[in-house]
Amino acid sequence: MKVTILGAGTAIPARGRSPSGVFIEAAGERLLFDAGPGTLQRLHAAGGNLFRLDRVFLTHYHLDHCLDLASLLFALRIPGRPPRAPLIVYGPPGLKRLYRRLNSALSGWLAPRDYALRLKELKESTLKLGKGAMVRTRWMRHSAPTLGYRVEADGKRLAYSGDTDRCDAIVELGRDTHLLILECSVPDERKVEGHLTPTECGRIAAAANCRHLVLTHFYPVFKGYDIRRRVRRAFRGRLTLAQDLTSLRV
Repeated sequence: MKVTILGAGTAIPARGRSPSGVFIEAAGERLLFDAGPGTLQRLHAAGGNLFRLDRVFLTHYHLDHCLDLASLLFALRIPGRPPRAPLIVYGPPGLKRLYRRLNSALSGWLAPRDYALRLKELKESTLKLGKGAMVRTRWMRHSAPTLGYRVEADGKRLAYSGDTDRCDAIVELGRDTHLLILECSVPDERKVEGHLTPTECGRIAAAANCRHLVLTHFYPVFKGYDIRRRVRRAFRGRLTLAQDLTSLRV
């Protein structure tokens, strides 16, 4: 399983940390989790190919996690590109409404031209992919309906929180994973409801017994802050503070 963090920041511009996106290659499929602004450019920089994406999973519909869905669907209308299999886009309830409204606002330019677009709204569920792989979803605790995802493929386990506050569900998703990708938005001293701090991330990772913790979704307020020291209050496993294009083998 290969994992590339395409965006390790938020909607606020910061050097090396752009809005959310995670690219996963597993079980012979190319999976995109979240699609914040600029995700397609960073996918290209990482050696990915937007025309070969198999599935897109959106955690929620804040623009720093979903706006490049419009860019992707527009790009897939380009004449002369190679034939492709259907693109499947998953997300919590509201996905079809989001697509309809975006397509209407953009004068119909997101409608598929010569491929099938399948929009699948999820709640808590388990999806079976090819080669025995699966994706599980759980509700996160955020200011909008948000799903976290757990991927099991090629004998490996990975979980991605999207945006969340402390909750039992993220510990469950991250249980015994080889890689746990958590949002880490603000310092402990500036806690914001619906988001995690470094100390909370460390506690979640320790409770989940994950092997490798990857933190992302950093706001610029972290400049000069010792994130590692706070995480290490509870978690002693492998720790990565992600930047754009951080690449990991699981």
